[in-house]
Amino acid sequence: MMNLEFGKFSPEIKLGLVSASRNCFPRELAKRRFDALAVELEKLGVKFFVPEGRYSVIEEKADASEAARQMRSVGCDAAVLYLGNFSPEIEDAVFVREFGGMSMLLAAAEESSGSLAQSRGDALCGLVSASLAMSKRGLMKKIYIPQNPLVSAERGAEEIAKFARIAAVVKGVSTATIGLFGPRPRDFESCNYNAASLSSIGVEVEELGLFDLEEEIERIKADGGAEVPADMCACGAVAPDLLDRLSAYERALLNFRDSKNLAGAATQCWSRQERRSGHVPCYVNARLTQSGFPVACENDAYSLVAELVCQYASDGAPTMLDINHTIPAEMLRGLEGVSAEDAVGLFHCGNVPPKYMRKPSVKHQVIMARLMEAGKEPDITRGTLEGAISASPITLFQIHGFGDKLRAYVCEGEFLDIDPKTFGSVGVAHVQGFMRFYRNCILGRFHHHAAVAFTHCGGVIFEALKLLGVEEIYVPSKSLYAGENPFKQ
Repeated sequence: MMNLEFGKFSPEIKLGLVSASRNCFPRELAKRRFDALAVELEKLGVKFFVPEGRYSVIEEKADASEAARQMRSVGCDAAVLYLGNFSPEIEDAVFVREFGGMSMLLAAAEESSGSLAQSRGDALCGLVSASLAMSKRGLMKKIYIPQNPLVSAERGAEEIAKFARIAAVVKGVSTATIGLFGPRPRDFESCNYNAASLSSIGVEVEELGLFDLEEEIERIKADGGAEVPADMCACGAVAPDLLDRLSAYERALLNFRDSKNLAGAATQCWSRQERRSGHVPCYVNARLTQSGFPVACENDAYSLVAELVCQYASDGAPTMLDINHTIPAEMLRGLEGVSAEDAVGLFHCGNVPPKYMRKPSVKHQVIMARLMEAGKEPDITRGTLEGAISASPITLFQIHGFGDKLRAYVCEGEFLDIDPKTFGSVGVAHVQGFMRFYRNCILGRFHHHAAVAFTHCGGVIFEALKLLGVEEIYVPSKSLYAGENPFKQ
C-alpha cells in the first residue's frame, strides 16, 4: 500500500454487501430486509458495492461464485454477508471462501410480532449452520462476527460501519512498510524486535542505518538546506540555527517516506543523533505524527506499528509514551472515583502532537542535557516539545514479540485535567484497575512504551488483532488472571 496522503489517517475501505436466502424461504423476505439495511447504510454515509443482477441475494453455488467474483473485480477490501433468512449454509461458505478477504457475518432479527406470524426468517438458526459450515472449511479466521450479530436494519448499519473501521486497521497494517533508522541503543534492550513477529501480521521492515539518514541530511545541507516550514514556529519562538537543523531532519525523513513508500518510521535518538545532527528529534516527530506519518522514538519498531494501529482505528494522530511514573495521592484529591493505583504518569521527551497539548513549547531534553551538556547552555539537546497533555479519552495499546508471533494488550481510560507537575510531553492518565492490569498483564510480557489513541477504540483494535491472527490479547478483566493470587492475606 502507498503511504497515506498527509492529513489522512486511515486507508479507504471498499465494502461489498450481499444477502442470502435458502430456497424454502421466500427470496423476497431476504431482499426486503437487504434493501432496508442498504437504506440505513446510506444514512450513515457508508459506501458499499452490491453485486449486479440476481447475485445480490445468494441462493445457489453459482450465485455465490459470481457475487464473490464481482466483488474481487471492483477491488472490495472486505465483504458483508447478511443473512436475510435461514440462508443456504454451503453457499454461504462458498462465497466467503471464493471472496478470499475479510468477511463479516450478520443476520436479520425478526421485526415484530407480525413478522413472526407471516414472515419469520429464522436467521438466528441459520447463522448457526452458516458459521459451522465456514468453520468446517477453515474459514473462521477471516470472519468477523459482532457480539450480537442478530440485528435490525438500523443496528446492522452501525455494526457494518464499525466493521469498516476494523477492516481499515487490518488493511493498513497488513500492507504497511516501516522504516527503522539505526541499531538499538544498548540501554534500550527491552525494545528490540523480531522481524518475523511483525511479518506475521504483514508488516514489512526497511532497516536503514543512521548513516543513511545522516548522509541525506548532509546532502540537503550541501544543496542549500531545507526550506523552513511556515508553521515550525507555531509552538513558540525557535532559534534560527535550530530551525535550520530541524528542517533538514524533517525533509530527510520525508524524502525516505516518499522513496521507500513508508507508512511510518522510527529513529535511534539516544545519543548519536544529538552529537551528529545537533538536536533531539522530538518536535519533528510530533509534527510528522500529527500529519499522519508517525515517527516513533528509540527505534522502537513495535511501538511504531502500535501507533499505526491506533491511527487507523481512531482515524486520528496517535503518539507513543512511556508507562512512566506513579502519581502521588495528593495530586488526585477531589477527583471522585480516582485512586492512586488507577492513575499513571504517561511521559515522553517531547513527541506528542501539539494539538493534544496545553500550551506546547519547544525546549530542550532535561535528562540528555545532564549527561551531554552538563553545566552548559543547552545546544544539541534542544528540540523537544513540552507541555501538559489535555484531558481526553484514550486507548492504550502495545504489541510485543514472542518467538515469531505477537502478543498484545489494549485498555481504555482518560487523561485527567490536572497539572502533571513535571517536564516533557506528559499527562496523568486514569485507567480503571490499572495496577492490577500492570501487575498481571504487562510485567514480564511487554516493554515500557505504549501507543496512545486519543479516543476510545479498544473494541475496533481488539477485533482487528483477531483478524490479523494475534491470538494472545490482554484486556482488563474482573475475573482472575492466570497466576493471580486471589487471597488478600
